[in-house]
Order: sequence, then C-alpha cells, then structure tokens
Amino acid sequence: MLGDFTKGRYRALELIADHIKQPSRELRLDAIICDITDEDLRWVTERLYHYFLKLLEDADCDQTEEDDLILD
Repeated sequence: MLGDFTKGRYRALELIADHIKQPSRELRLDAIICDITDEDLRWVTERLYHYFLKLLEDADCDQTEEDDLILD
C-alpha cells in the first residue's frame, strides 16, 4: 500500500488526518443521533488520527513532482 502513495494521496491523507484530529460538529451530531457517546467518538478519532500519522511517517513521501507518477 505504501508504494501506491503519490504526492496528491499523501496530501489527501494529511488533510483527512487534520479533520479527524478534532471531530467536526456534523460528525458529533451524527454520533448523538446514532447514540454514540462523545467519549467513544473521541477514542476512535484519536486512534484513527494516530494511525494516519503513522501511515504518513511510513510513507516517507518525497514531495517532488516525480511522486505524481503511479507505477503499477
């Protein structure tokens, strides 16, 4: 999977990690509707955030234009 990272995918993962770090108001409202406690939502989003950070670290994506090429 890590070999499939491109510059765009790396940046997309960074963006998602930033959004996951603090659940949005909409996500928190959806959790209330689905009877998910704020504590449980926070627990899951924290784990996802740290998982995304680990993926970013392991990807070690060079931020060059060459990364836009996908080698299958």
